[in-house]
Amino acid sequence: MKFNLKKCVSGALLAAVLLSGCSSEESVPSEISVSSVTEIEENAPFPAISCGVRLEKAVEKAVSLSPAVTEIICEAGFQKSLVGVSDYCDYPENLGLPKLGSTENPDLDAIIKLKPDAVFTLSLMSEREIYKLNQAGIKVLTPKAPCNLEEYAGLYKEISAAFYGNEQTDSLKGGTKSLDMGKGARARLENASKEVKTESFVYVTEKFTLAGADTFESAVLSLSGENLCKSEGYVPANGEQPAYIVASNKLSYEELAADSAFAAMIYNGAKVIFVNSERFERPSARTAEIFTAFLE
Repeated sequence: MKFNLKKCVSGALLAAVLLSGCSSEESVPSEISVSSVTEIEENAPFPAISCGVRLEKAVEKAVSLSPAVTEIICEAGFQKSLVGVSDYCDYPENLGLPKLGSTENPDLDAIIKLKPDAVFTLSLMSEREIYKLNQAGIKVLTPKAPCNLEEYAGLYKEISAAFYGNEQTDSLKGGTKSLDMGKGARARLENASKEVKTESFVYVTEKFTLAGADTFESAVLSLSGENLCKSEGYVPANGEQPAYIVASNKLSYEELAADSAFAAMIYNGAKVIFVNSERFERPSARTAEIFTAFLE
């Protein structure tokens, strides 16, 4: 959309001339030519919205206090924009960047000293911390941790929008590069699941509870089968026998076998598969590695 100032300016000048007492014989320009610099292009990359925050320009220097966000920024090709990461960011390896605490305990002074354009988190910082960073001219961007595949794609979209803004793709009419990032991430995850068919399963978290249907774990694993647990903590009723017990690798077979409910499932033929639960906790391209456990 372009905003044309011609008529507004013409009206203002006409009013000024009439008030100054100019005679009707004096010619008043009916139209003012306005430079294209004043026109606002709808398809300009910026201003843009990322994680609900308005950005006037692309993020050139970023701090990530989330391991998942760090991975996604690097996947998107913006690794050089990172100037600091959290104490828990260990991938990609050998980033060689300053460690700046965590979302729960950020080193605000060290962050401000680096003068980033934005700080990314995956969980909320305190209002006091956000205020202090904002006062230093630093945006705080907090994308939503995903509970389903739509939100997983949205996570990529929101993060990459901080760098791409509304920049259009070359191939998709009306599409943006950030939207493309989200679609691509979801497609890669779906492709990784195609060789795995679990039919039915339950997922046991490291807290020894079953993941319900409204969890990210369930959304990912449901690409290859049906989660018999429809709500967190639910124990399948008699007759509902999962083909697989998928469990966090922080648990052991002995722990599962010692529980009467899981022991019954195992007795009835359920296969036990342990997966790296960190891949759920850190949603990124490496989440697809979940499915490799079924092929080993």
